[in-house]
Amino acid sequence: MSGTFPTIIANRYRLEAPLGAGGMATTYLARDLLLDRPVAVKILRTDTITAQDQERFEREARVAAAVSHPNVVQVYDAGQDGHCRYLVMEWVEGGNLAQLIRERAPLPVSEAVQLTLDVLQGLAAIHRAGIVHRDVKPANVLLDRNGRAKLTDFGIARWTDDPTLTGPTDLLGTAPYVAPERIRGQPATAASDLYAVGVLLYELLTGRLPLPGQTPEELLAQHLHMVPVSPRRWRRDIPPALEQVVLRALAKDPELRFRSAEAMAAVLQTASPGEKPSAQTNGAARAPVRAGRVRWGTLKLAGGVTVLSLTVIVLLALAARAQLPGEDLPPTPTTTAIVRVPAAPTTTPTVVSTPTSQPTPTPRPTPFPTPTPQPAQALLGSLKVLAPTPPELRRFISAAVLTFAPEELTGAYLPSRDGALKGFSRDLANSALLFGSGSGAEQASVSFVIPRRTERLLIQVEGRQHRGAPVARLQMQLAGWVIWEGQHPFTDTGWSTINVVLQFDRLESEVPVTLTLHNVSGSGDRGVEPWLAVRSVRVLRAD
Repeated sequence: MSGTFPTIIANRYRLEAPLGAGGMATTYLARDLLLDRPVAVKILRTDTITAQDQERFEREARVAAAVSHPNVVQVYDAGQDGHCRYLVMEWVEGGNLAQLIRERAPLPVSEAVQLTLDVLQGLAAIHRAGIVHRDVKPANVLLDRNGRAKLTDFGIARWTDDPTLTGPTDLLGTAPYVAPERIRGQPATAASDLYAVGVLLYELLTGRLPLPGQTPEELLAQHLHMVPVSPRRWRRDIPPALEQVVLRALAKDPELRFRSAEAMAAVLQTASPGEKPSAQTNGAARAPVRAGRVRWGTLKLAGGVTVLSLTVIVLLALAARAQLPGEDLPPTPTTTAIVRVPAAPTTTPTVVSTPTSQPTPTPRPTPFPTPTPQPAQALLGSLKVLAPTPPELRRFISAAVLTFAPEELTGAYLPSRDGALKGFSRDLANSALLFGSGSGAEQASVSFVIPRRTERLLIQVEGRQHRGAPVARLQMQLAGWVIWEGQHPFTDTGWSTINVVLQFDRLESEVPVTLTLHNVSGSGDRGVEPWLAVRSVRVLRAD
């Protein structure tokens, strides 16, 4: 025991053994004599302390005390005893992720995913409190006796409205985990923390860092310019969907990452087959989300849900779904409207034959609303809607897939966000609801980029509908063109899938587009019939 500090702090905390030392503080295992329990006491060093160190230490106490969550180390007390400044925290006795990675990585996929989910749930709570952690790394993730991960060390965390977040030289995070925008001197945001989570998940899965630099200078340069090696290069049993989650979290542009820790957790949950929500997380985090999202090879997407113009696209977030078309054929079509979409908006579409035995929905004879000419329409001038026959569907067996979760359908009513509706069953709680015209929730949109060299798309909409009267009617538009429309779009009594196959001339450049789902049933109000529920939207591409 160092002679610098008293053995008993504030007449209450008896220091028993050092747990670790950092640049400005030493942490001890201690005994709370009042409550008779073990605690961790962090004590600010007195030999090299500066005013900045003192301010940072006090900020850590305030920040950590603002968050209460099972995946965040709890702060019990803070104060000063003479010249000794101290912070009393929950003692977590199972080591940390840095030790676990050294001893056991690569971990089983399910274990790596669950640990990362724990970290994300803790980060979600931190971010909801208006705090950016800024130093997410394995050494700052502790493990309790049950293997649950808990975020700690708020020493460089800041409130999101703190102007010092933008300091170009204030890169205190450990080099392997620093997001590229921080190196450029841009503000630290929640996306910066998610970049660090991507590095952490990569390590857990492969036992390696995604960038090979050996010095901090090399690593910082590589964060800016080097594309990470695909984790499946090191380990083939990583599901492709999970790999895409990792790579999206490691996107250089923060707008291409997940828009929130909750969103990343939801997609990660579905990207690893067999994963179940942790009983240790809160209700909001446990809410099942059935869709993930992936990043196509050259696709550039933004992590947000706002519908943007085709000329100024901040592209929507993408991630991976556990069931890729390489594992199973896409679901058999239920109802399809097969329409040829012309290059010019004044041309009338022609109907192409359909193999479905179901009543063929009537295609709309002209685009609605009449689209203003856009670059997307010029590039997609040869667009055709094909029958989703088995030979056509087989083209997408090994295709890249984009999957949009319900919360990414901008404009829809989300029971999980907007409140449960009376008379709606529990299985609709995590879907996007579209009500009749005039409800204010009759349509929803997602935006994405079609990569160059693409010749075919498969759009899959999984959903269900009200079965009574009036009859629900769904219309799909891509870049302003109607590509599908029909009554009773989801033919089964439960969840079913609509398949729409699009063919066009091979693209010479990337094309940003917006897909809109519109309940064109008669006027209605929110919460009443006729309604449509969407559980996921998937977009698959083929060259």
